[in-house]
Amino acid sequence: MEDLKLHDMVALTAALPEHNLRRGEIGVIVDIGPKNRYLVEFVGKNGVPYAMPTVSADGLMRVYLQADLVD
Repeated sequence: MEDLKLHDMVALTAALPEHNLRRGEIGVIVDIGPKNRYLVEFVGKNGVPYAMPTVSADGLMRVYLQADLVD
């Protein structure tokens, strides 16, 4: 798996019920911690963050909005 970077758009690969997040919800990495742990911000349509959990790398997958953005 390729390394995730700051500001990458990611989707959850599993639900996080303790944060009311479902599998597939999309967020942005806002900080990177030790041991492949990522602080991910989830923002509503109104621009207000509604969750900011720390998630391990295996709980995330990078999301691409346009095919020409893929390396």
